[in-house]
Amino acid sequence: MKKPLFRALGVGLIFVFVFYAIQIIQGMYLAMNYVPDIINTYESVDYLQHKVTFGYVVSSPIWRTMEVIGLMFLGVIVFYTGRMLRSKK
Repeated sequence: MKKPLFRALGVGLIFVFVFYAIQIIQGMYLAMNYVPDIINTYESVDYLQHKVTFGYVVSSPIWRTMEVIGLMFLGVIVFYTGRMLRSKK
C-alpha cells in the first residue's frame, strides 16, 4: 500500500514542478519579447483604469498552497487512473 502511494505523490510532485517550470519559461519568453511603446502608453493606462472597477489581487500563501495541493491531487488522479487502465488490459 505504501509503494503506490509514494509513487502517486511523486507523480503529483512532477506535475507541480512541470507547472512552475512552464510558468517560469513563459515569463522569461514574455520578458525577452516585450517592446515598450511610448506613443500609446497613455491609452493603455486609461483603458486599465476604466476596466478595473473594483477589488484587488490577494496573493496569500493560502492560495499558493491550495494550488500546489490541487496539482498534487491531479497527479495522484492521473497515476491511479493510468494504473487502473493498465491493470484492465
